[in-house]
Amino acid sequence: MSSIKSIGAYLPQLRLERSAIGQALGWLTTGTGRGLRTLAFWDEDSVTMAVAAARNLPAKDLQAIETLTLATTTPPFAEPQNAALTHAALRLPRYCCTQDATGTPRATLLALHAALENGRNALIVAADKPVAKAGSAAESRAGDAGAAVLAGAGDGLLNYLAGASLSAPFIHRSRATGATFPLDWEDRWIREEGYLKLLPEAIKTALERAGLAPDAINHLILPCAMAGAAASVVRAAGLTNARPAPDLNDQVGDTGTAHALLMLCAVAPQIAPGETVVLAQFGQGATALVFAAGEGLQQLGGLKEQIDGGRVETCYAKLLAFSDQLDWDRGLRGRYIVPESQSTAYRNAEAIFGFVASRDPHTGQVIFPPTAGGGLEPWPLADRGGTVATMTSDLLAFSRHPPNCYGLVDFNGGGRLMMDFTDPDAPDLAPGDPVRFVFRVKDIDAHSGYRRYFWKAVRDAAPA
Repeated sequence: MSSIKSIGAYLPQLRLERSAIGQALGWLTTGTGRGLRTLAFWDEDSVTMAVAAARNLPAKDLQAIETLTLATTTPPFAEPQNAALTHAALRLPRYCCTQDATGTPRATLLALHAALENGRNALIVAADKPVAKAGSAAESRAGDAGAAVLAGAGDGLLNYLAGASLSAPFIHRSRATGATFPLDWEDRWIREEGYLKLLPEAIKTALERAGLAPDAINHLILPCAMAGAAASVVRAAGLTNARPAPDLNDQVGDTGTAHALLMLCAVAPQIAPGETVVLAQFGQGATALVFAAGEGLQQLGGLKEQIDGGRVETCYAKLLAFSDQLDWDRGLRGRYIVPESQSTAYRNAEAIFGFVASRDPHTGQVIFPPTAGGGLEPWPLADRGGTVATMTSDLLAFSRHPPNCYGLVDFNGGGRLMMDFTDPDAPDLAPGDPVRFVFRVKDIDAHSGYRRYFWKAVRDAAPA
């Protein structure tokens, strides 16, 4: 038997009011919708959100994984492999098979299905930062987020019973290589010919393999931004006793590859041990996975707190600026080229991606960048937390979200480092405030698109 061992989720702080889109473009377009959608900060992308979600999993479990899959339809890089960057930031075992999975939001469940079938210790991380045309329905209904799931042999939170993945050349969304925006086809056709035909077929096959009747299912988790489609699938598949999970569309939006796992996190407290669950998704076919709930699922938390802790944003232009759809004047200090120092990044990968310092075990002195030899030991910093020692809020230095905030941070356990502060509330930080560390984009070369990553400090709600 194999199972889902743990689930993690990450939502950016910002929540853009959909009404702000209407206020900006209502004279030109309609149908921007109600509620909120998540909005990634300028230095967040699919890699950083996937890392953030995985860091919400138990750290000890990550050291036993054998495979890592990053599922995203919005990878920062066509080359190099994005999963390799994720692997480095999470400090995973050196001998770990990494791969990118893309092309469909169903990529997450396809990777999870394969992992559950072979029983290997697998980490599947998923994240998307969708880009759509300004004022479009796709822009309004989208959301930015990350999610992660750890699968392996033996019992867990959700014990795997059976699954089915069917493939079909049903192209309801397409984006040519090099194109910025995807093209969506007509909703009614997608619903009637896609959701209501392919998904019930996959669910029926998965249930037959699990030896369960349709009326034995208690919960259906199915991402779908079309109102009422999940309930229609319940009827079409004969799941008469199944409760569709909340779609999160009014609070988060449709987060693509991450959304099935986000919905699972949201509904987990309502799933009792022994109840049966179908986790399904549509996209160039359909996947349906059948589980029996184990112990501990009802204690899974974190997503509700992230939803409730969002920061409402009413400036629609930030979405355009953060997604490089706004050609704004960066000023003299913004006209620089990011050095494409791939060799430096590789030689110093443990420090840059893993955020590992050196420590003298005799004196307790912490050194960053790390120094090899001399009896020094590796000293990971990412999970230690710290305290703001000094804070500068700089309106003269270039920033994609002024002001540029930086200062000295004292690490718990020793060490001090000059760091960037990030997230919308960075200007509110003051000396003495507790901080934690997040993996983010450091800078982006506007000419080549090359981006560098490093760790930054954000406010920590927990005491230092």
